[in-house]
Amino acid sequence: MPFADSGALSGFDDLAGLGLDSMGVVRLIVDIEDAYGVQVPDEILDERTFATVGSLWEALSPLVTRGP
Repeated sequence: MPFADSGALSGFDDLAGLGLDSMGVVRLIVDIEDAYGVQVPDEILDERTFATVGSLWEALSPLVTRGP
């Protein structure tokens, strides 16, 4: 994310404000799928999921902890 500094992110940080655009979302999804060996389901791919760091973590954490 282009506007994220090296500091810690909070759950309230706005992803668009940090520079995450539509192409960044696609890259992020691919990176998560590759890194964790999961498939991100289409039904969670909406603007609410990618609104904040916290909303993204809330949507993806069950996939990451559960695995494929």
